[in-house]
Parts: sequence; C-alpha cells; structure tokens
Amino acid sequence: MKQESPSVFEWFDNLTFNRFHMTLVVLTGLNLISAGCGTQIMAYVIPPMLKEWGLTHVQAGTMASYGFLGNVLGAVGFGMMSDRIGRKKSVLLALLCFSVFSGAAYFAPDFKTFCILRLIAGLGLGGALPLSVALVSEFSPAKIRAKVMTGTFMGFTGGWAVAALVPMYVNPIWGWRAVFLLGFAPLLTIPILWAYLPESVRFLASKKRFEDVAREVKRVEKMAGLKHRTWTAEQFGQSLAQSQGGFAKLFSPNLILMTILVWCTYFCTLMAIFGLSTWLPHLLIKQGFSMGKSFSFGLVQALGAMAGGILIGSLMDKFGRKIGLFITFVLGGVSVILLGGVTSSVFGLYFLGWMFGFFIISSPTLLHVVAAETYPTEIRASGSGWAVTVGKLGPVVAPPLLGGMIQQGGMSFMSFCLVISIPCFVAALLVLLYRGNVKGEALETSVKLLTEKG
Repeated sequence: MKQESPSVFEWFDNLTFNRFHMTLVVLTGLNLISAGCGTQIMAYVIPPMLKEWGLTHVQAGTMASYGFLGNVLGAVGFGMMSDRIGRKKSVLLALLCFSVFSGAAYFAPDFKTFCILRLIAGLGLGGALPLSVALVSEFSPAKIRAKVMTGTFMGFTGGWAVAALVPMYVNPIWGWRAVFLLGFAPLLTIPILWAYLPESVRFLASKKRFEDVAREVKRVEKMAGLKHRTWTAEQFGQSLAQSQGGFAKLFSPNLILMTILVWCTYFCTLMAIFGLSTWLPHLLIKQGFSMGKSFSFGLVQALGAMAGGILIGSLMDKFGRKIGLFITFVLGGVSVILLGGVTSSVFGLYFLGWMFGFFIISSPTLLHVVAAETYPTEIRASGSGWAVTVGKLGPVVAPPLLGGMIQQGGMSFMSFCLVISIPCFVAALLVLLYRGNVKGEALETSVKLLTEKG
C-alpha cells in the first residue's frame, strides 16, 4: 500500500522558516564570526611581524599557509569522523581545537612555534566549516536553502570585518599578539551549542537510530513551537546505500564529474581570495597608503561579501546555482582587473574592493550550498569536507608563491591583480560544466539533478 504521509525528511524540507531555524542560524553564525576572523587575521599581522621577526616575504607567506594546511587536514579528518560519530559532536570538537590553539598563538615566542600553533588551530577550523555547512543544509527548508545557508555564513564574512577592525585599534596599543586572544571566544559558546544544536536526522536515520530521530524531531517541534505529531517507523526510513568507503564513493560513475568540477572550482576561488587578501594590506602600504586605510580596505571587502552572500543566495534560489555562480565569477574577475588600475583613487579602491567582496569573497558560501546538494546523506559531510580540503590547497600555494614574486620585485600592482583574476575566470568556465541547475529542490532531488546523466 502506498504511503501517503510524508517522511520526516520531507516534513523538514517543507517547513517554513521558524524559531528552530533562527536558533540554528544564530548559533552557527556566531561561531563562524570567530572562524572568519581566525582565517583572515594573518593579513593584518604580517606587516608588523615582518619587522619584529625579520621575516622574508616568502617566510611570511609560508606562515599564512600553515593555517590553510591545517584546514586541509582538518576538513578530511573531522569530516570522516562526523560520518561515524555524528555532526554535532564533531562540530564541537573542531571548535574546541580551533579556539584553544588559535588563542594560544598570543604566547608564541618565535616563528616556528607560531606556525605549529596555526597549523593545529587550522585543523579545527578546517573541520568546523564543512560540518556546519552539512548540518545547516540538512535542516534548511528546501525552497530557501541557499538563502538560509548564505545568511548563516554572513557570520564568516562578518569575521573578516572583525579581523580588519580589531588590528586597526589593537595593534598600535597592545601589539599584534593581542588580536589572537579573540580565538578563545568560541569556548564561551560551546556549552550553549551542546544544549541547543541538533544532530542531523538524516545521519541518525542512515545509522538506523530511529529512536534518536524521534527524539530530535520532538525537540525541533518544541523549539519551533509546533504541535507534536506521531511518526511511524516507516516515516523515519530512507533509501540510503550504506557506504564502507566514503572517499571511493566520491568517484563513483554518477559522482565523479561533479566531484572534480566542485573541487577545482573551490581551488580556484580560494586561491583568488586568499592570494589577494593575504598580500593586499602589505601592497597598499607599499603604495603609500596608511596602515589604517589599508586595513579599512579589508573591512570594505568584508561588507561587500556579506551583502553578496545574501543577495546572490536569493538569486540562486530563484534562478539556480549554475547561473548565479557563473555570473558571480565573471563579474568578480572583471572587478579585480579594474582594481589594478585605480591605485590613485581611494574611492575607486573601496568601490572595486567592495565589488570583489560582493562577487568573489562571498562565493565559497555559495559553493558550500552546491557541495551539500551534490552528495547523498551518508557521505555528505565527508564529501563537503573533501571539497573544502582540495579548495584549501589554493591558499596553501598562493601566499608563498605571490610572496616570492613580490620579493623578487618584478610584480606591479596591476600585474598582481591580473594574476588574481585568472582563477576567477577559470572558475566561471568550470561552473558551465555543472550538471543541472538546482533552484530549491529537496536534498535527495538535488543529488539526482547534479549526478544523474542525461
């Protein structure tokens, strides 16, 4: 007999945005502020560190890369862990790792110790980001999933704004070390997250833990102010093939094309973002701008990214992920080329910096949506983790590579911007090869659209 009642997963997909979703977005977004700040803070401590520790540009770029290398390893490790012990526990462990070792950088006595602490902090950050993506995506209403996720990740881009603001006032008074004390902030929210953060019901169902599914659904109903309803065991079931090797499944016949395309898009995007953001404050100071103005440029970029995440996320829900991302990368590439020619105009720099933030710095949030919609539940966290992992190889390579070019003295500001624009345009071409144009379908439907041939 055909079952007419919706499954619990369809029920979640069809919910209207409510207090439960708001709680999830706010709690996740607050921690992403710390994550965004921790990611970008290196750009604003490199100038004083170059002087204090007598570093070369290559060493400074390598120092920035240690955190991203940690991101690579953490995304894989915590992603695989979460597919075994759950999203919630893994997110909390990742945040704990990031917070403790990020704050500990304040006490680093030398270059080597600092690099080790940034590497370990990067492990936690690399795990927290994709796991947060997986969790928020699985609870978001299907029709507004991109909007909810990009709204959540305004916290991350907001962290970029914090990273630009704090050093402007802290560095001159307490020195560059003091800014790393912000890393301890997530420790205050971990108990709250433990109490209110839900576990993924799709993950629990994939492990056949149906009693736990019922408990989480009841808790969501209470948080959302919804009337409790009775669920049958069949409504907790889901057609899931249990995977014994998550990584191998990423290259199954239906997934291999999207896996390669998403990986390469992440790589190009993050190479452009962190290649520009790591060295731009230093280059603007060399162009004659004050430290305050060069740091405020990063703030303008962050504000652009926050606006871009919301507006482009809404457009992606209406017109589709493929169309939205293609336009985003093309216009972002154009904006950075124009940026290279306006060094004499403060307004021009701010405007084009805002545009780069709007189109490019916001784009990883949009890619997180695509990654979450590409992989089935049993490998969603590890699939998203691997995508971010490969992407983070871009910022591992870009800072020391560009640092070497700057150190040799053969790169003008215009040449620097032209180099940054190349991965933006490559990313646009990669997006054109995506299968399907997801607009707001349920996760199970989006997986079919993006992975089935035809």
